[in-house]
Amino acid sequence: MKSLDFQSALISAVVGSVITLFLAYVSASSFSALPFPIIAILCGYVITGIVEGILSKGVTILEPAIGAMLVGVVLFVIVPLMNAPGFRNLDSTVLSVVLMNGVLLSALGGWVGEKLQGTLDDDIPDESPLDWSWVLCGAVLGTTITMLLSSSLVVILGYHLVSHALAFVFGLFVAGFVIGIRSSGVAVKEAVVAGFLAVVLNVDIFCLSLGMLPLEGVVGGIIAGVAATFGGSWVGEKVQEQRNQ
Repeated sequence: MKSLDFQSALISAVVGSVITLFLAYVSASSFSALPFPIIAILCGYVITGIVEGILSKGVTILEPAIGAMLVGVVLFVIVPLMNAPGFRNLDSTVLSVVLMNGVLLSALGGWVGEKLQGTLDDDIPDESPLDWSWVLCGAVLGTTITMLLSSSLVVILGYHLVSHALAFVFGLFVAGFVIGIRSSGVAVKEAVVAGFLAVVLNVDIFCLSLGMLPLEGVVGGIIAGVAATFGGSWVGEKVQEQRNQ
């Protein structure tokens, strides 16, 4: 049994604190609505886990989770001290719930990082129609990338539907590309399902933050998201084929 790497957990805590506090401050300074800084914090947790999973040696999903607990302690102390509009209505109970969810998301991000690093076993039974590990990996990546891109564009350019939609499509294309180039076999089906799940998560987050989308927006988002991840996966497979030749 692999012993716990406390050094890796400490590195994860330091990296996570920097990333998460930065995203939280930028978002809370730009948006007065509480859901946006919360999304930024959770994205920071996922990114922390992914980075730690990629950089660490061996399978280290537990270490990012422990690091995330330490990040939670740091955020619990510092976030209430931030004089930012987005945290005006944040109380300690809500913050505690957010940080608990962040620990789980950091562990999930660590698993995604290990998947991208290739330290996890990629073998699946021949009769299995889908590699659900890559589906989950793509859904996490797609949701995280699209949320960060969209939030960043809003901060820089203000809210414009066209730029928001382009960030959404580009983020899912990148997620599909990562699946295509990193998976051991053809993973177009996995990318399509991951794209659908990422769209559903994006719609959920959008509706919780800003209100219900119209039906045509939901349907259009599903079509565009699935097409983007499909295209990204196809391009990734082609790049992987060129590398193997």
